[in-house]
Amino acid sequence: MTKSRKCNRAYVRAAMACCAVSIAYGKPAAADDGEVLRASQERFRAVATKLRPSLVRIETVGGTQPTGPQTREEPRPTDPDEEGPPPPPRSQNPFQDAPGSGFVIADGPTTGLVYSDDGYIVTSSFNFVREPALITVTLSDGRRVAADLIARDQVRKIALLKVDASGLTPPSWSGVEGLRVGQSAIALGLGFGGSDPSLTVGIISALNRMHGNAIQTDAKLNPANYGGPLCDLEGRVIGICVPMAQRAGELAGVELYDSGVGFAVPRQRLDAIVESLMTRGSVYRGWLGFVLDPRSTEAVVILNIAEPSPAHAAGLRPGDKIVRANGQPTLHFGQLVQAIYMVPAGDQVTLDIERDGAEFSAVATLARSSDLGPLPELPEPFDPSAPAPPQPEEEPEEP
Repeated sequence: MTKSRKCNRAYVRAAMACCAVSIAYGKPAAADDGEVLRASQERFRAVATKLRPSLVRIETVGGTQPTGPQTREEPRPTDPDEEGPPPPPRSQNPFQDAPGSGFVIADGPTTGLVYSDDGYIVTSSFNFVREPALITVTLSDGRRVAADLIARDQVRKIALLKVDASGLTPPSWSGVEGLRVGQSAIALGLGFGGSDPSLTVGIISALNRMHGNAIQTDAKLNPANYGGPLCDLEGRVIGICVPMAQRAGELAGVELYDSGVGFAVPRQRLDAIVESLMTRGSVYRGWLGFVLDPRSTEAVVILNIAEPSPAHAAGLRPGDKIVRANGQPTLHFGQLVQAIYMVPAGDQVTLDIERDGAEFSAVATLARSSDLGPLPELPEPFDPSAPAPPQPEEEPEEP
């Protein structure tokens, strides 16, 4: 190959990458760039064609919409002379898992990616929040087979399926060490029907997001391509597209779909997650098992601790102030959530505690909500039914 031909090919590749970024932001190419535009479109189609053997369509039957924690209504006042609205409803159990979003999950197909040639498929756990009774997978050759849900990670939003098929085609992957912010990215999905995948184009907008569990992209992600691949212009998979947000809940982040803020789990995190799902089973949200004092506005102060609970086993007490969690300062509740929302049950959290002017560290192994005991009853600050104590008589003022 001549030097001139090599230079021309390098120029075309660079121009295609720049054009991909331009298209992602809706900027039309100039008329004299038509040839480069057509070349970039062909590259996008080539990427979809290359990855099509590794894409599967996932369909589910049955299940129900997830609901939030159950609440109970306090009885209304019986005294007809008592005015004012009834007190707000209280949660029966403050440690119940919640979806993290009020998003209504519609019926419809979504996307998965072949993980190994012996029938393992990875996708987003979002696709199974409804706890479906039946799961089917349509392979690239048109075969429709039943799938078993091996396990799902409700924190990192990954699910592992197994189908009775062999000779499947896993994709090639791009290592995170070669990724750069600003490089083009393509998201593929099979949730809209048809044999050809849907395709959205954007860039990698950030790395090491969500405590190092995700890559951020502005390529449009939605329920139709959750579980599908985010890939580069060479057709190598960058990560698995999932919904995420800086709060707990398996549906947290779904409301961001098509917003230009999307996330994908890269290979090095995915391998560890899949190994855990194969050996340990499903991964659940982790709980410490305490409630905070709402009267404390300038510090994170523990009000009450469930027994048993990780907090109780770590030796924490009501009145303790949490000053750091996993090394991150916690000046208010939001910072505590940001420090531990990606830590699943079974993993440890290090808390720096201030008690009676002294500071010490405590290590707690987070637990599932179902493993927590009840909260002890706290004494009321006063008994409203008790007679008021006698007041001292006032001395008459001297003239």
